[in-house]
Amino acid sequence: MNNDPIIRVRRITFSYGKRLILDNLTFAMGRGATGLLGPNGAGKSTLLKILLGFLKPDRGGGTILGTRIDKHAAEIRRRIGYMPEHDCLIPTMQAVRLVTYCGELCGMPWREAMQRAHEVLFFVGLGDARYREVGTFSSGMRQRLKLAQALVHGPDILFLDEPTTGLDPMGRREMLELIRDI
Repeated sequence: MNNDPIIRVRRITFSYGKRLILDNLTFAMGRGATGLLGPNGAGKSTLLKILLGFLKPDRGGGTILGTRIDKHAAEIRRRIGYMPEHDCLIPTMQAVRLVTYCGELCGMPWREAMQRAHEVLFFVGLGDARYREVGTFSSGMRQRLKLAQALVHGPDILFLDEPTTGLDPMGRREMLELIRDI
């Protein structure tokens, strides 16, 4: 297996107005599971948004899978599955249709996206609920659905932002087991 870093960040600085969030951050990350730990407001979600090209750093830059984040954000996003911290779900849409739609947004043909949607919904434990409207889901089910939409296109990398938020102890344990399986 290649041991080269898959993510490189070099001297990233980012501020929201006058509030400095990331200050000259540099690191390299290899393959495997890595967690970003820190208190609320430490800049973890902000860093993920910079890596995905949703935010532009004040200074610095980096690469993901050898691709520069400042030049090719759309290409990088096609290769990453992103499970955001906050819900990004359409409450009136059936789960299978939502996950299919997310696959289509990543460039998958409809038929392939629909097939993969069924597969990942079963994988995350929502197979029986796949035809229900998302608005009827519990918070634990919504977390699983966000994971399914991040997996549907078979990404090279997963960014999971607070994947256990709002889960009870059993739901948390099950989510962590799913993540380990991935």
